Amino acid sequence: MKPNRLLAMLALSLPIWSSGCGDLLGSGGGGPGALEATVPAQGGNAVSVLSPVQLVFDKAVKLTSLSAAVSLWNGDRAVIVNPELAPDGRTIVLDPVDPLDFGTTYRVEVSELLRFKGGGTFANPTNWEFTTEGLSPPTPNRDSLFVNLEALSHDSMRGRGSGSADELRAAEYLRDRYLSYGLQEPPGGVIQSFQAFSNRQNRTLDSRNVLAAVQGSGALADEWIVVGAHFDHIGFRGLDDESQGPNNGADDNGSGTVLILEMARILQDYVDSGGMAARDRRSVLFAGFGAEEDGLLGSCAYVYENPAIPLSQTKAMMNFDMVGRLRNSTLYLSGGETSSVWAPLAANSNLVDLSAPLSTSSCTGCTDHVCFWREGVPFLGFFTGLHDEYHAPEDDVETINFPGMVEVGSVGIRALSRLMVMEEAPPLTGVYPLSQ
Repeated sequence: MKPNRLLAMLALSLPIWSSGCGDLLGSGGGGPGALEATVPAQGGNAVSVLSPVQLVFDKAVKLTSLSAAVSLWNGDRAVIVNPELAPDGRTIVLDPVDPLDFGTTYRVEVSELLRFKGGGTFANPTNWEFTTEGLSPPTPNRDSLFVNLEALSHDSMRGRGSGSADELRAAEYLRDRYLSYGLQEPPGGVIQSFQAFSNRQNRTLDSRNVLAAVQGSGALADEWIVVGAHFDHIGFRGLDDESQGPNNGADDNGSGTVLILEMARILQDYVDSGGMAARDRRSVLFAGFGAEEDGLLGSCAYVYENPAIPLSQTKAMMNFDMVGRLRNSTLYLSGGETSSVWAPLAANSNLVDLSAPLSTSSCTGCTDHVCFWREGVPFLGFFTGLHDEYHAPEDDVETINFPGMVEVGSVGIRALSRLMVMEEAPPLTGVYPLSQ
């Protein structure tokens, strides 16, 4: 554990259970020592998954006895921790290598092997339990998803064609929503324009990306996670043929667009309420990419021409493309081989109140994570599958599985919140960047 992190945890965390055994500043003598306080409280419920785990004794603890005497358990499974002594010499901090899981009962064991300075032993070996909160941050709100998706996939948006005035109106809608939720403008502003040649339209497009940030804190604040979704669609059939009405693209990719918008709202509210105050956390850039339908133009322009956040500080990318048609309770994930952390992260994020088992998908080169991957950024892509309405006028809001979107968003927000506080950034493993 980094020293500044340890000090910050202690400064933010006062003991919330006390045995009344005496002066917390006592530190000597050869007699038995006693446990005076714990964080979280013994028997505590709805404990934050970001909470530190601390034990305060009435005597100075002998450092060499920590590893053998103190342990943290999840059922019969030992949790890997790095036990350390706080500067006061009497407070043991159990620092889990990974954040605590949601909705889980943990047991702390302190054995008679604990020793105190001056030769004292631990008088009362003890076990105590606490239970983490069932879900944090909250689940996506179905009504919020519906309102935003209905607006973006309405006929008046004319299919949000890549590089069109309608795409610009969609970008302005997203900008206004992100700012109303309290997110911050990144360097360069929320709407960032670019030009790129479209082979599909055989012309140079004037398009734009929409970017908004949730600022991190502490030692991890300068590391970033990009959460992306393209917000453009194909406009009218045949580009200029309005005879059959617009292709509204409710699933492709209105669904991913409004889902990351809702994740941003949830995360900003959670941060504002102090829900992530206990640990250092990475910053998050929410990115709506333009002109994806014409060749991933927006995301690649971001990566190669004008990254709001230097790629050296971008530690992971999560992408949501077509996540509104959950069927057979199956959510497809791509990019699992790009980092060794994705499989356990997805598994841990799937433990609470989720019916959808996680599968793998071969979609490693089909959407906006591609240019990030080429530059060595591990990615995790979310997708609920193709359907007959793909790139058709029938891809309307009436076809969307909103309860399924809530489930997908729940997985996403759990995975993101854990990714924000993991001590080490996800390493690129298994699959090398395409540019190498």
